[in-house]
Amino acid sequence: MGNISVKRIKTDEKKLFLYWLVFLKPYHGLRQKEMETVAVFLYYRHKLESEVLNKELIDKLLFSSDVRKNIMNELGMKSSYAFNNMLTSLRKRGVLSKDNIILPSLIPNFIAGSDNFKLIFNFEVNDVKQS
Repeated sequence: MGNISVKRIKTDEKKLFLYWLVFLKPYHGLRQKEMETVAVFLYYRHKLESEVLNKELIDKLLFSSDVRKNIMNELGMKSSYAFNNMLTSLRKRGVLSKDNIILPSLIPNFIAGSDNFKLIFNFEVNDVKQS
């Protein structure tokens, strides 16, 4: 069973999304505050997904004024100006589309009600030794 290393991380549902983004940092390159913001959006999206079947409706509800206010409060942002600047930054980085849809590859396949989630990395090592 070579070339495999397994680690267990105990967490709650909310922190899972931040861990997800931290582990994917080489892929997306987001800064810490950006990861924290996207993690909260992913958490709220996950909650909506367990109640709403229509994916397009989930994306619209996620950016509704009520949900945005909750996310701002959770992030400790007092200014909607700062929050909107963060969203603009996420759009420029390609994490959010102009229609406020989160990049699908950043949405984990975490099924509501699950008590575990596996993230598997496959490192492709390209430094072949020369004889």
